[in-house]
Amino acid sequence: MGHRLFTPGPVPVPDDVLRVLSEQVVPHRSEAFQRLLAPVHRRLQELWGAGAPVVVLTSSGSGGIEAVARGLCPSGSRVVVATAGRFGEHCARIAERAGAEVVRVSAPWGEVVPAEQLQEVVRRSEPVQAVWIVYSETSTGALADLESCAAAVREVSEAFICVDAITAVGVHPCPMEAWGLDAVVAASQKAFFLPPGLAFVGLSRRAWEFVQKHPPATVYFDLQVAYERWRENMTAWTPAVSLVRALAYVLERYFANGLEPHWERHRRYARAVRAALEVFGMPIFGQGGSHAVTVVELADAHRSLPRLLQERFGIWVAGGQGQLEGRVMRIGHMGALSGADILALVSALGVLLEEMGHPVRMDEALRRVREELGPNPSWDGV
Repeated sequence: MGHRLFTPGPVPVPDDVLRVLSEQVVPHRSEAFQRLLAPVHRRLQELWGAGAPVVVLTSSGSGGIEAVARGLCPSGSRVVVATAGRFGEHCARIAERAGAEVVRVSAPWGEVVPAEQLQEVVRRSEPVQAVWIVYSETSTGALADLESCAAAVREVSEAFICVDAITAVGVHPCPMEAWGLDAVVAASQKAFFLPPGLAFVGLSRRAWEFVQKHPPATVYFDLQVAYERWRENMTAWTPAVSLVRALAYVLERYFANGLEPHWERHRRYARAVRAALEVFGMPIFGQGGSHAVTVVELADAHRSLPRLLQERFGIWVAGGQGQLEGRVMRIGHMGALSGADILALVSALGVLLEEMGHPVRMDEALRRVREELGPNPSWDGV
């Protein structure tokens, strides 16, 4: 690999997965493909902690959100959306395009909507068809208290609880049935070690029943058809066959021991990066909390850091989005990253800061990183 990828999606893909992706495709309406997809369906349902199917769509994560919005939020229904960043607003716009009346519950970017506030707005807005929550807000690094929010909503409403968990599944616990969630959407290019192109949509039993009883409002994202094909171990339309094959490999190779080792790995990487940033005197934006991404505030003199990291060291990080454009740097912790990658990032950042005249205690920063990474920081998939 000629560069190091620290963007919060896409993420670095392991070499063995790249080899699988290069294999010849099989026909998607064949028994060979059915044999490939059947264990994928079973494993995703286990990882989601779901009592009902999790379907695979060929699309970005946004396509998964749109499929849920079109399937569970009919035109004219009322939908409450918690917004505190770009992706909360993204969910709101998708619901509006589906014809829903959207009630926004807003918090400043960098914070999260408290469960009590969300509950009160839902109570005042009844009847509510669905409540949308972004679990890990990738634009700000904030992590919602999803379990508390879901419980608070359930106390006052029978609304479907829909979750953008695109940078949360595989990074933080998100047990669908245990937390009473009705829709959980994730995507391949985040914590699943894959390139972009697949969305994963899990629905509760009652959500699937609703989908089956109501006419679809879309063709490509028709979850009725997706469910029917799921029963046959097929997909609704022509899938990204190579990505599905790679997904089958990843689930067997890297998720054989479940999600817990990945939660711990993301936690260690996030803590290591943030420990170094603390030594460098670079503040974290907002309340943070997500282990998928660290969002760091940039002083005016440091706004060229993302570009310089890429040009000088081949390290790709992400800039800010929306109202944070030019103000923050976003460092992802997902994908095939090792402790050596984290150390390389911190070293490069220290060099650039020192050149900019910023005081740097490099030895202390690297010591803190190694302390957080622990005794075995090499990449082994967990």
